[in-house]
Amino acid sequence: MKLSATFTAIGALASTALAADSTSPTIYKDSNKYSYLGCYNETTGIADSTGERALSHGISEVKPGEMTVPMCLSLCGDGSTKYLYAGLEFARECWCSNTLSGISTKFEDSQCNLACDGNKTMTCGGALKLTVYKTSAASPSLQPASMLLAVAGVVMACLL
Repeated sequence: MKLSATFTAIGALASTALAADSTSPTIYKDSNKYSYLGCYNETTGIADSTGERALSHGISEVKPGEMTVPMCLSLCGDGSTKYLYAGLEFARECWCSNTLSGISTKFEDSQCNLACDGNKTMTCGGALKLTVYKTSAASPSLQPASMLLAVAGVVMACLL
């Protein structure tokens, strides 16, 4: 009888320990510049892709053991070239581009299920799946004061 109770107690402890260790990573949504767009497939294996990636013609960075979502968003949005899209794949890859391939398909968020190498609480894509973010910043345009000066200049030119 004691042996049975011991195995039951050990089994309960093991289940509790497994549940504590198997927390799923979550989608990062704390960026001021980028908004989460969804989980998209990589396109390199698709017949019509001609070998292009879902996020092509930009830059990429691979950081085994270090990659986090904020690191990738910073890479894509803080450099001399600011990219519209940032995507994370395979827990350690960051891809930046101004276009998202039209043949890349949106999947359920659960398909992007790999934790970031640098922060296990964040989702960093999956196997041939990208956690994609798009910039929420508007493209640069004339500021109101600049527009007022431009209009004033046109009016002045007309009066002369």
